[in-house]
Amino acid sequence: MKIGKITLTVFLTGVLICAASLFCQAEEFKPMSKAEFASILVDMLGFEMPIGSDTLSDAELYEVQANMLAERGITLFVDSDAQSNVTRCNLANVLYDALIGANEDPIEKKFDYLASLGYLTATNDYQCNVMNSSDIITALNIPELSGKLAEAYSPPTIGERGAAIAPAPANPESQTPIVLPPPPPPEPPASDIGTQG
Repeated sequence: MKIGKITLTVFLTGVLICAASLFCQAEEFKPMSKAEFASILVDMLGFEMPIGSDTLSDAELYEVQANMLAERGITLFVDSDAQSNVTRCNLANVLYDALIGANEDPIEKKFDYLASLGYLTATNDYQCNVMNSSDIITALNIPELSGKLAEAYSPPTIGERGAAIAPAPANPESQTPIVLPPPPPPEPPASDIGTQG
C-alpha cells in the first residue's frame, strides 16, 4: 500500500502545481475607464480630432470626445465621470443601439440579443457589472460587429446624390438650450411733417 499512497501524493501534488500555475497565468482583471472607452471608439470610428486637441487636458479631451460621440448617437459619455468604469450595461447599450437603433428596450433583452449573436457572454443575472478591458476589446474586435458599429456611428459621408447623411439626434437631456435675443423693435415710419411748403 505504500506505493499507492506515494503515487496518490505525487499525483495530488502535480494537480496542485498545475492548478497554481494556471491561476498565476490567468489574466489580471483590469477595468476600462469611460475615458479609455471613448478614446477607443473615436479611433475605431475614424473621427478626426479638432486642431489643437493635442494640447487639451485629459478632462477637456474627454469632453470633446464625449460631444463628438454624442453627435453620432452615443450619449453614454456626456455628463459622465471619465474615470468611472465601463459596465456590461454600458457596452450592451452601445452595441445594441448600433445594431437595432436607439430604443428603450430593457437591458435583459439587449443582453439576450447580444449573447445570441456571440457578442457578449450570456449570464443569468443580467447584472451591470464592471467589465474587464480585455473582454471589451475582444467584443469590439469581432469583424462583423466592428463593421456594424462603424456603419451606425461613423461621421457623415456624402451620399450618391451628393447630400450628406444627417447625424443622429443629440441627447436633449444633455444640451443647454440656445436662447436667441429678441428681434429689434420696428423703426417708426419716416414723417413728412415739415417738408411741405
